[in-house]
Amino acid sequence: MKTSHDGAKPSKSHTIKAKELILSRNGDHHEKQPTQMTSRWTHPKSHEGNPVPSQADDILPDQTEAQMSDVCNGNVSLGDVSKEINLNSSEKIPNQDSSAKRNKDGVLKKVSKVRDEPKDSPSKDVFLFWANKVNNSSKVNTFPKILQKSFVTAGNSSPSLLPQERLSLEEKNQTEKPQRKTRRDLFSDTKVFSHIDTHVLHVSQQLKSGHIRMSVQAIVPLITAKSQSKLEMLRAIWFWLCHNIEYDVDGFLGLSQKIHTPEQVLQTGRAVCSGYAHLCWEMCREAGLSSVEIPGFGRGPCTHGGQQCQQQKSSHMWNAVQLEGQWWLLDACWGAGTVDTESRLFVPRHDDFFFLTDPEHFIETHWPEDPTWQLLQPPISREDFEQRVFKTSEFFRLQLCLLSPNTSLLRTAHGEASVTLGSTHPTEFTYQLSKLQGTVTREDVGTAHGMMTVSENSVTIKVIPPTKGLFDLMIFARHADSLDTYNWVCSYQILCLEPRTGEELPENPFHFWGLHQKVRDFGIEESSYKGELLVAPQGTLLLTFRTSRPLLASYELVNKDLDSTLSKKCLAAQAEDKKLSCHVLCPFQGYYRLSVFVKDLGGTSFRNTANFLIRCLGPINQNELFPLGLSMHCGSGISSSGCGLSNPSHSDPIITTKMGKCNITFHARADVEVAASLSKDKVNNTEYPLERYVLVTHLKSKVSVCIVLPEPGMYKVGLYGRNKDHKEFVHICDYIVRCFSELCWPPFPKVYSSWRRGCVLLEPRTGLLQEQSWVHFRVKLPKAHKAVVLGEEKTVLQLNPSSVWEGEVFSGSEGMRVRLAASFSPCCSSMEVLLEFEVGCSPPASSGLSG
Repeated sequence: MKTSHDGAKPSKSHTIKAKELILSRNGDHHEKQPTQMTSRWTHPKSHEGNPVPSQADDILPDQTEAQMSDVCNGNVSLGDVSKEINLNSSEKIPNQDSSAKRNKDGVLKKVSKVRDEPKDSPSKDVFLFWANKVNNSSKVNTFPKILQKSFVTAGNSSPSLLPQERLSLEEKNQTEKPQRKTRRDLFSDTKVFSHIDTHVLHVSQQLKSGHIRMSVQAIVPLITAKSQSKLEMLRAIWFWLCHNIEYDVDGFLGLSQKIHTPEQVLQTGRAVCSGYAHLCWEMCREAGLSSVEIPGFGRGPCTHGGQQCQQQKSSHMWNAVQLEGQWWLLDACWGAGTVDTESRLFVPRHDDFFFLTDPEHFIETHWPEDPTWQLLQPPISREDFEQRVFKTSEFFRLQLCLLSPNTSLLRTAHGEASVTLGSTHPTEFTYQLSKLQGTVTREDVGTAHGMMTVSENSVTIKVIPPTKGLFDLMIFARHADSLDTYNWVCSYQILCLEPRTGEELPENPFHFWGLHQKVRDFGIEESSYKGELLVAPQGTLLLTFRTSRPLLASYELVNKDLDSTLSKKCLAAQAEDKKLSCHVLCPFQGYYRLSVFVKDLGGTSFRNTANFLIRCLGPINQNELFPLGLSMHCGSGISSSGCGLSNPSHSDPIITTKMGKCNITFHARADVEVAASLSKDKVNNTEYPLERYVLVTHLKSKVSVCIVLPEPGMYKVGLYGRNKDHKEFVHICDYIVRCFSELCWPPFPKVYSSWRRGCVLLEPRTGLLQEQSWVHFRVKLPKAHKAVVLGEEKTVLQLNPSSVWEGEVFSGSEGMRVRLAASFSPCCSSMEVLLEFEVGCSPPASSGLSG
């Protein structure tokens, strides 16, 4: 029976607090959950009730069954049993050398039955066959070789037939060595047993009605009625055990006598691990299946560094069954569910992993007393077993593998330790790091002390413990794109000898650092930064992605001193046809998390694609941060091209000027009209609104946005557009203008709505005219029939051969308003105001021609 550790699911936050295991109050009890020890049995038993021969020479007499059953369940010590057995000097505990039961050739004379057997039961053949093999005898040769066991070599899965100690040299030379079948060879998926499982559940409901006496002889024929093979019969038995027998939690905790005999198990519906194994053995015998009970040690996540190697008492029991000429391993106890030791409740959770598990996987959690029953060649040592990384069934179900390291206890080097797992399919991971306080208490230290980086086929978790001590690292996983919760897959324990001093890493709710393992599926081909750590020596960096298709992106920057408002002033994003860019500013020294989210054009939601750790060595001045209100479309890109603008004069979103002015131009479709806005977070010169410092000019196939700036600082230029199909202006993109000039440029004239496409102001290029002076006006007004300037006096402009309206205008006194007006209809004498100028006392700072 497993504790709630095995296969436990994290909470909604994708983490899980490991349940601590509570030892029984009985000092000799070691009943095993996957993290705790269970019963002791001296040898696996065949259906004949006798130990299958191994290195031991003798077997248990029948009168010791009760005492050894108690030993298996921790009720009496081994010393007590040996005293009972030694009352008969001819009967000794296995592994003691004795010839009392052998003839002169060393063959056993008589075998005492632990359980009654039918006269012609297959298990009797099993025992006699092995008796002959052990004694190298050729006298008994009439029985089929039903106990041939094939083995796989740990690590390379190379097969061999039967343990070497069971075969003579002649037999080994004559025996062909076929490859051991795997579970997948036996059946592709447990779904093939759906009809068996359904039948068993139906029969279980009938049995619970109480009309049928609960006995092995009554149950087995009912649950196997629809089985057409030995495999299906075994499946029916296994499935019935997992769904009808609950774990004896009180017995495990030492609160009551443990339930382990088949009769007690059937009567109460509860059992400790040996109870599951005993009943499985009995039911297999009734069904005519060859099986044995295997005592040994169960492997839990708290076992590390061989700390249990000195414990000699078995802690667990399971079964092996023979099918198709080879032995298969199964554990109905661990397949039935889990135990929540905090609430002292059994949690039913059927786990098919422990049904006919492949030996190379079974050895990760089960180590038999007799190494033969590992079914591996060479066998794994007990010390190696104890030092292995603890893996749950989900580890193998997700087809994961350990890349490094392969020992469960790690020691930090320079304050950190790393583990790497491989995956054959796209898999998502998360983890939990907890500090162990004594043997029970765990304190979650959060994800700020670890970094997880993922690739298409691997994950690396770097742990940086905050203090000295022992830490527990639990790793969780699930199939990529799955909406299921993460499942626990493996655990490490990390001993921190000397913690690293320095700033903590920022929290990362997305669990991984670097690029997402399915980043190509999201449309990203390449990143300008390959690792998870980016260094910004001067507080700035540019992150770019090459994409396979147009994408939209948003970004999130996190630092312990950075609030949400300030964070928005640190990012400028650009989305081009096959490129994404993000300019990042860091106003504080230390670590930042930059998270990237992308979606397709027209997509409904963004997906987290990357999380980068940025280390800022020299922060930027906060006065140089970007202006607020930037959109995800900065600079030219898919938004501007989609609105009919092309060939930009500035493709980069950031424009730096030392003259205090700039000009942004695009080629534009004939039906596109552009408007612009200018903003600054903090304006010192408030005499004129900032909109007066931007002038948009439309030519035949070109649009020009002229910008003059009244003071130094960071400005946002917003571009908007409309066409014949969309009468309202919509946002196109933003530009950032960094002005380092001390020149204070005057504003442009105020523009009225009648200033239309094709209108060009040539002179004067300023909206502030010097008082009492003559000003030369030159302006292009397509389709205008008359143009005048209205001030102290009315001045009619003349149309020259170049289609330019021009004339000399007297500005008048300070405070006057000078307006440019025009008539565009020959039938109407009314004039439309186009521009408005102010008359001031100081000369303009600049004049010149339009770009």
